[in-house]
Amino acid sequence: MIMKKTFPILIFLIIFAGGCGLKASPVPPDVLVSKAIKDLQGIVKEDAFYLTWSVPKANVNGSTPVDLVYFRVLRRDETAGCPECPGEFKVKAELDLRTPKGYLLEKNTATWVDKNLNEGVIYMYKIVGVNHWGYPSAPSNEVMIKWAAAPVPPEPPAPETPEKQPEAAPQQPAPATPEQQPEGAQTRP
Repeated sequence: MIMKKTFPILIFLIIFAGGCGLKASPVPPDVLVSKAIKDLQGIVKEDAFYLTWSVPKANVNGSTPVDLVYFRVLRRDETAGCPECPGEFKVKAELDLRTPKGYLLEKNTATWVDKNLNEGVIYMYKIVGVNHWGYPSAPSNEVMIKWAAAPVPPEPPAPETPEKQPEAAPQQPAPATPEQQPEGAQTRP
């Protein structure tokens, strides 16, 4: 009789305990952000500034960056000539990893081009990765450039023309002297 009463309870406990396996502690979304970009570089080409960086391969907790959704390009413009002074970085672009538009993504390298630059301004850039919860990674290393207009190419040299020498008047041969006359030749007076 005891068996009939305890059997359903025992089955319930087995099912309940079996379905409830050991679970890890929840991971806060701000831990699942990508590692900071460490190799941000800038290159000047023609009338633009090209930023290039490697896409992080892991999150700060060591897991793969499945949560990396986009990159945020931050730029600070400094016209007062004091790049060390505190200033605000503003979002210049948000680059979606799911649909790469407005930047180039080849293999594990991203490239973004800034063409909106003014002469004499110091620009500072940094990049952050953002997960699907909207949490940003730590900022990348900073890249700084003072934008100068491209130098005006020099005028091509004029083609060299040979200097014209004054034409000499045709010269009449001088009359031969008796010493220069061949034998048997006669001279006229």
